[in-house]
Amino acid sequence: MLDVRELGVRAGARELLRGVSFEVVRHEVFGIIGPSGGGKSTLLRAMNRLTDLTGLKVTGDVVLHGSSIFASGTDVDALRARVGMLFQQPVIFPTSIRENVLFGAKRLRRMSRADEEACVERSLREASLWEEVKDRLKAPAMKLSVGQQQRLCLARTLATEPEVILMDEPTSALDPRSTEAIEGLVRRLRETHTIVLVTHNLRQARELADRVAFVGVRDGVGQLLCGGTVSEVLDNTRLTELDEYVCCQ
Repeated sequence: MLDVRELGVRAGARELLRGVSFEVVRHEVFGIIGPSGGGKSTLLRAMNRLTDLTGLKVTGDVVLHGSSIFASGTDVDALRARVGMLFQQPVIFPTSIRENVLFGAKRLRRMSRADEEACVERSLREASLWEEVKDRLKAPAMKLSVGQQQRLCLARTLATEPEVILMDEPTSALDPRSTEAIEGLVRRLRETHTIVLVTHNLRQARELADRVAFVGVRDGVGQLLCGGTVSEVLDNTRLTELDEYVCCQ
């Protein structure tokens, strides 16, 4: 589904990531773990070219269905629809719940009013939010709880009909109940989508991921230190705190 090949990222003269390679299989949850500052979020953003927006220089390649996402003529908006993103903090626009869901979809394709209504309901149902908001779709999205806002962001991503969903620590800002809701959605969405999940939560990695990649700092640069099944990676680490991980020793 996705093939990351010798990916490197620089911010000017500073090297952030070096030589990262791994493959992501269709309909799996692929976890990316490692200490803070190792470049996990930067890696995720390179996988749908969000790094283009911040002036970072990317080397290597990311191949989606056999085609490089960096190929000349690539429609970057269409790419980001196919490879959607859910951020650590909910990114809510100052408009209605309905318009938040449709924000990306309406910019990618022409939609009739009936298409819009169907898209809103389908996306909110997929994000397990429909029953909570169906009677107030015109209400300001900012009035939702943080957990609901994160599910709304997921609905907005789902509205563009992505094949892959990149999730950057999607539960780190949430309370336990909202975290449980998002984790349940990850389990269900894997049946229809491929998910790449950056997480700082070892329990979450063990319970949700099929395979994991450990990205840590070596020689001052973020690098892929090891990868494999959850047990292969997590059972070959020492210490209990992720920021102190010693991987694959």
